[in-house]
Amino acid sequence: MNIYSVSRYFGSLKSFRVKLLGLYGLHLFGKRYLGVYLDPVLSCNLRCQMCYFSDEERRKELHGKLEIGEIEQIAKGLFHRALKLQIGCGAEPTLHKELLRIVELGHLHKVPYISLTTNGNLLTESTLMELVEVGLNELTVSLHGIYEQTYETLMEQASFSKFKALLQAIIAVKKRYPCFRVRINYTVNADNMKELTDFWSLFSSVPIDILQLRPIQKIGNSRYTNFDLTEIKNHYEDVLLPLVTDCQKRGVICIHPDKSHLMNLEQSNFSKDKIVQDFVYCYISPHTCWESDYDFHHDTYESYAHRVHLGKNILYALFWGKSKQESSGEKTRKMNYKIN
Repeated sequence: MNIYSVSRYFGSLKSFRVKLLGLYGLHLFGKRYLGVYLDPVLSCNLRCQMCYFSDEERRKELHGKLEIGEIEQIAKGLFHRALKLQIGCGAEPTLHKELLRIVELGHLHKVPYISLTTNGNLLTESTLMELVEVGLNELTVSLHGIYEQTYETLMEQASFSKFKALLQAIIAVKKRYPCFRVRINYTVNADNMKELTDFWSLFSSVPIDILQLRPIQKIGNSRYTNFDLTEIKNHYEDVLLPLVTDCQKRGVICIHPDKSHLMNLEQSNFSKDKIVQDFVYCYISPHTCWESDYDFHHDTYESYAHRVHLGKNILYALFWGKSKQESSGEKTRKMNYKIN
């Protein structure tokens, strides 16, 4: 069962208490359930307009990297409880010189699914091949435009020719490793959504496995300021849905929001599922590791869980419908996605 089958299954469960009960069982019997999201370095080679890296003041706060020895210590304490390791969350992981070793650590600790999220401009065919050889299961490539002008405008300092070279590298790697998965993460806004009608002009010969369509969200004081979703909703049927249908015909998994769920991005809402997410979400960066009181130099999952009575906290959430802990970190708001 792959990670998308797991997503479908848990997404089909309506009761957050059933999810918490399952989570408690996984915790109790020493099974994997954490989603580990790792930013090994807090910097980026691009200044994408929809990202907080386009804000000069915010960039001054984003600095630092984890040394490989620190990552090895973190892996020893947490990776054996990880169901998924995602390398690259809010920064560019290919800037870390020990990226190959990080992927290898995930593989050595038998993490079932290892994914790398990147803008791809620093990846070469040889590097990508090496990453897959040591255990990378999935490459997620951020994309903000199908046309060169849009791509290089919204992804400032990026090279469209380098992106197309990466697509050719993906073709070569997929020929050798057909089970390796490639996901395109397209952030949709009012200025790039209509280009999706020409999506296959760029990807017709590229064997992608997943396309995720993510409506724009405000994540900091970014240079791009049009967060109005009206244009996306108005062209949902004539732009997004035909692409979803094309994906189905081509055997490509398409992750996309329902039209009604676009409203979730325009209003503050609380979901009971957030309680579950707070328990399974494990974010690691040069500034933080999982919870604020987790000391990766001395703690392991087991020692920390015993110290903070993690099992009792899950049961508390199960019976009282609220969590004793709050997750931290700069994240986009959660919304419902369909997986076709």
